[in-house]
Amino acid sequence: MYLALPAGDDPMIVHNASPPGSSILELGSGPGRLTRVLIALGHEVVAVDDSQEMLAHVTGAETVRADLFDIDLGRRFDVVLAASHLINHPDEHMRGSLLAVCKRHLSPEGIVLVQRYAPGWPPQDGERTGSAGPVDMTFRVRSRRGAVVSASVTYQLGTVQWIQDYEAVDVDDDLLTAAVESAGLRVEGSIDDTATWVKLGHQ
Repeated sequence: MYLALPAGDDPMIVHNASPPGSSILELGSGPGRLTRVLIALGHEVVAVDDSQEMLAHVTGAETVRADLFDIDLGRRFDVVLAASHLINHPDEHMRGSLLAVCKRHLSPEGIVLVQRYAPGWPPQDGERTGSAGPVDMTFRVRSRRGAVVSASVTYQLGTVQWIQDYEAVDVDDDLLTAAVESAGLRVEGSIDDTATWVKLGHQ
């Protein structure tokens, strides 16, 4: 299912915010949806995921199977990329660990690019539908527990269906700034129209 999802605008958003030919540490690469495009645009990518099955589909990049929230490669990169809404993890400690990993691997003049759900997510309970390339998607809010939202996405590709259940929190500007500063980083601003992508730097 992930292989069928198009990369969309995300690779160009990352590319336009990054220095030409940047070295990029991609946390949570999946099967390489962004990776392949970033490599084609001239970047050197190290793709990290905790699933070997996902990494088996990544081509053109160095791959590392590891825990995204506790990795230490002993290397630094021009860009550390935390896509796929990792920052929306419901556990505050895990969000802090993610940002610590980003800082640990960031070169002195480097940047961190974080993808979050747009502030205010989700706008309401209930069901919404959409599509990405050949994949139809149905998003459902199942329940709320304080700030934590339990939701699911049903992916439909032809006759194949897969349901992904997950929990997340709305990481608005205030929550993001507090977490980023605690990690020794600073928010430099949004890099897209919906404030989904945010650029961070060293304090």
